[in-house]
Amino acid sequence: MDELTPDMEMSSREAAAYLSGPAGYTLNAKFVRDLKYVDMGPVVEKRGGRLVYRKSALDAFLSENGPDPEVWIQGGWKKVADQLRGIAEVTGDTGFDQMIETLDKRGPQDGWDPDQVK
Repeated sequence: MDELTPDMEMSSREAAAYLSGPAGYTLNAKFVRDLKYVDMGPVVEKRGGRLVYRKSALDAFLSENGPDPEVWIQGGWKKVADQLRGIAEVTGDTGFDQMIETLDKRGPQDGWDPDQVK
């Protein structure tokens, strides 16, 4: 897809197809949209009721995060676990402990830090 211009705009479905190439398998549009909601996806613009991705933003995302979707989502698990830890600390509620433990197992392993990925 190198023939695409850097500022070419794509729908979620087109962005998923574009990211599928480097990922090595087919990604669906829902997965790409969901990355936005866990604050781990490519930069996206909202226009009315639809999301618009730019090729340059997708290329930057791949450059910063690599082609592996498993890596993309790991930082999201850590963020959710950290948010639950914060709620538990403020409220004193221990009901989140099992969920936090599960999320920690899904989150970054071996010291992987999404802020250090280049």
